[in-house]
Amino acid sequence: MTKKTIMDKVIENKKEEEKTSLIQNELKSFSNNLNQSQKKLVKDQEELISIASDSEVKSQTTNLEIAYNFSNKMRDFLPLKNMTTDDIRNFKDVEFNNALLKKFTNVVLCQTMNKNWDTIQANDEYYYNVLRRVAVCVVFDLKYQVIRHVDKNAFSDPVGRRPKQLYISMTMVNKNDDLKKKYNPKGEPFKYVGFEEYTSIAKQFILGESDNSKEYTSKLVKLLRALDDYTGEAINFDTISTEIKKEEIELVQTLSCRFMSMLDNDHQFKTIADIKLFTDDDKEENGLINFHKYYDKKKYQAVSFVNVQNKLPLKASYGEDLLKQLKA
Repeated sequence: MTKKTIMDKVIENKKEEEKTSLIQNELKSFSNNLNQSQKKLVKDQEELISIASDSEVKSQTTNLEIAYNFSNKMRDFLPLKNMTTDDIRNFKDVEFNNALLKKFTNVVLCQTMNKNWDTIQANDEYYYNVLRRVAVCVVFDLKYQVIRHVDKNAFSDPVGRRPKQLYISMTMVNKNDDLKKKYNPKGEPFKYVGFEEYTSIAKQFILGESDNSKEYTSKLVKLLRALDDYTGEAINFDTISTEIKKEEIELVQTLSCRFMSMLDNDHQFKTIADIKLFTDDDKEENGLINFHKYYDKKKYQAVSFVNVQNKLPLKASYGEDLLKQLKA
């Protein structure tokens, strides 16, 4: 290090110290000008913020632990067969999208926890949201086994009020220059990552999401991903305002019809069948009915659907099963 470099460093440190001192004096002056009532409000607010931040730290750690438990400790008895089909017999061969990730949450994670995915969304949405939140991380490790252990421990031991981090292989990240620059600029073979970073990396490889700094090749994909992020954990409308809610409902109806037309024009019948099974109740003994499971059976009469060829009731849990019955 040259004399000039050392001098520049001393000057830089001096400026930083002066800046810190100036800020501290401004804070002290502001606090001294508050009356007792205002100071009490600030103190009460400080306690609330501390509680919220403590909860956030705990949540980050807990989410990592939940994801880890599913993909490591519980790996051997997860009902992964629920994700396979006649054509895809190995879980690692499943190519995930958001719809399949939700299916994984429902038929693998919820079932493992002995929860009815249909009712848990309505009765305990926060519980369900936790499973949705960790699902992509669980799938990532199940498919690629990225988690590593140091002395049989995959977690960091943070000092102070910081969330735990998880030790993972960065081999896949390092193979992509853009991802390496974003997540692992030092090119380390292994690295500790927090829950948010782990989730972001998992989405890159499981959902094929592009680097956020780049434009998507499809404008529709960019808009739909933003909408998906916004509505991913929501099951209710945003507002209690009657007028605004009315507009929200009208837009949902308009866009739903447009999307169905787009799927129809492109002959995406399996996707249409999957959507139909979501809007219908497939638990009725007489077959599918033309109302969602939450409809009031005292007000609306159910209509069973049957195959026009063999007159048998249509009963299916997934779109692929429905299309097979329609072809029979």
